[in-house]
Amino acid sequence: MVGLVSHTHSRSHVPTRAAYGRSMVGGLIAGWMLSLAVSVGAATSVVEEVVSPPPVGQVEIEADKLEYDDASGWAEGTGNVRVRRSMDSLTADYVRVNMSSEEAEAFGNVVLTRPTGVTRGAHLVYNFRTQQGVSEDMGGVAAPFYWVSESAERVSTNTYVLHDAEVTTCQYPDRGRHFHVKAREITIRPEQWMKAKHAVWYFGRVPSFYLPYWRRSLKDAGCGWQIEPGYSTRMGAYALSTYGCTVLPWLRTETHLDYRTRRGVGVGQGFQWHQPGTTWSGDIDLYYLDDKRPIDPDEDAATSDIGHSRHRIRLRHSYYPSVNNYVLLQAFHLSDTDVQEDFFESEYRYGYQPDNYLIYTHRGDGYLAHLQVRKRLNDFYSKMERLPELSVDVFRQPIGTSGFYYEGAASLGYLQQNWDESSTAEDYASVRGDTSHRFYYPYKLWGFLNMVPRVGYRGTWYSDGVDGGGVRTLVELGHEVSFKAFKIWPQVGASQSAYRHIVEPYANYTYSPNYGLTPSEILQFDGVDTLGEGHFVELGVRNKLQTKRGDRATDLADVDIFTYYSIERPDGEDAVEDIYLDSEFYPLAGTRLDLDGRFNVPERSLEEFNTRLWLWQDQVWSASLEQRYLKDRSRLWAATLNWKRNARWGYETFVRYEGEASRLEEYGGYVQRNYDCLSWRSGIEIRPGYARSDGSERDDEWRVMIEFWLTAFPGARMRVR
Repeated sequence: MVGLVSHTHSRSHVPTRAAYGRSMVGGLIAGWMLSLAVSVGAATSVVEEVVSPPPVGQVEIEADKLEYDDASGWAEGTGNVRVRRSMDSLTADYVRVNMSSEEAEAFGNVVLTRPTGVTRGAHLVYNFRTQQGVSEDMGGVAAPFYWVSESAERVSTNTYVLHDAEVTTCQYPDRGRHFHVKAREITIRPEQWMKAKHAVWYFGRVPSFYLPYWRRSLKDAGCGWQIEPGYSTRMGAYALSTYGCTVLPWLRTETHLDYRTRRGVGVGQGFQWHQPGTTWSGDIDLYYLDDKRPIDPDEDAATSDIGHSRHRIRLRHSYYPSVNNYVLLQAFHLSDTDVQEDFFESEYRYGYQPDNYLIYTHRGDGYLAHLQVRKRLNDFYSKMERLPELSVDVFRQPIGTSGFYYEGAASLGYLQQNWDESSTAEDYASVRGDTSHRFYYPYKLWGFLNMVPRVGYRGTWYSDGVDGGGVRTLVELGHEVSFKAFKIWPQVGASQSAYRHIVEPYANYTYSPNYGLTPSEILQFDGVDTLGEGHFVELGVRNKLQTKRGDRATDLADVDIFTYYSIERPDGEDAVEDIYLDSEFYPLAGTRLDLDGRFNVPERSLEEFNTRLWLWQDQVWSASLEQRYLKDRSRLWAATLNWKRNARWGYETFVRYEGEASRLEEYGGYVQRNYDCLSWRSGIEIRPGYARSDGSERDDEWRVMIEFWLTAFPGARMRVR
């Protein structure tokens, strides 16, 4: 029998979806540290939601057996009961609904479905009019957390109080619950916040950390700690901590408090700003350390100017007001040359001397305007400053329908070369104005030969020079000639595509007399100042091998070999000095090989040669091998191998060897294990000691790394190095 009863009542909101299972993962110490990394949040004020009067709706009840008592106003459904109102649905084995008070009590396989999610349990009492309820043995989700509780009650439109509850980020009961938090009382406002009293953190079945009060934002990164303890011979035992907090939707703060037994206490404060979907972002970071041992024992303290008071200030900002305009700002102020290497190693590897600049760029229709200021902020570095420099580049474009093309550039700026404070060289400066213009007339000869004659002019003015200011005038006459020929090689098998070989010989003639200052009379700032007269021709040939993969042409090989032949040259110089190679190969899917180098013809020697090989299979493994050769300077080899055996296990190993010094520079690797909601990584990195050029010895350096993090919070980690 299926029955139907209707009654008006109000709308409500309820908790979200399914309960979760139980499991374990050990580790009291790791659990305690990780709980610090993701848990401790600052209490913030909460504005309670204002509840508007609920709209009028209807209740519908369906069941295998349905009974209604007019006198008491109770409706009872048994077997496959479903109570609906608008977009809300309550199903259970048995449901009693009081049509006067609009209170429902459900037993057995209770599922309450709302637009915001699903709540499951064994027993539920809920009033549709007051939008409040009490449940027993219920579970749900307040993303990214899942929860279960002995009992729960709804105290307002979107606020729930859970009693004797547990929350976790683990979602697969059959795989075990590796992390959860137990508390006597947990209050949840879905998609906004969650807070708990007397919270105990568990990793597996091990209680690891206790917090009398814990609050966590559910709509942003919230607040939390990152802890990195460890030990090294240079720093001693250390603990590096960061407390980050999102104070506004667009502003996050990070406070650093570090202690190193051999170096002392370090403090720092950072601010990061970014509004998603907007045009600006940036950060500022300030760090200070009263270094107890600024000089390593194997260094000469008498020749060092590094003091105990050490700091770093870093400011970065980007602004994109439109697709054609952007502004970039970066500034570093350092206490000494080694502070980056000692305490910010990852940044140091990108460049030992950080740059300071303010850049504005505008891209117009056929041109690019560029205004830049580059300023030295640290006197112990040498730096060429631009204070400021404005430049405009006009891209090659047709001149009406004449068949001619034009491209040009112009710049004006005040340039200053500042040497580091230990140098005896004198600083110098000059205003420099530079302009260049080229005209082209491309055409084809005999239907296949590409001809591109050109004429150009470049004038550069200096307010000051070696013997005073002046002008350098370069006139350019040139002609580029090239053609393409190709051959189609038929497919070998039915499953293979045909191959196309393209060969492109080219020659580019340049004659550029100089009618002004020579490079020896010009103050040297950058590559513009090295230009002088020239009379040469560039000769080369480019080969490409292509095939089809799917419906697209794909390069298998792209090889360019070229040289420069000097027509006029100083006495004693050879017409051809070097032959250059630049090539890329893609022989198979998941394979790439790059080769480039320079061969000196008169010396019959390879001056430099670089090899880079990449192999990969998507989501499974990747490998790389790199070799860099500089004659009499370096023969560096580096290799890495990554293997993701499955979703649970991953591995990486790496090695770097300098052949010129016969020295193993670095090697190591790590293993990573991923669980449902928890991941850990452990590895080792070893840098063997070596003898320096001055005869001093550098001791072995090694690091051991252990790292834990919850997959729901990858940015909050516990590391041991």
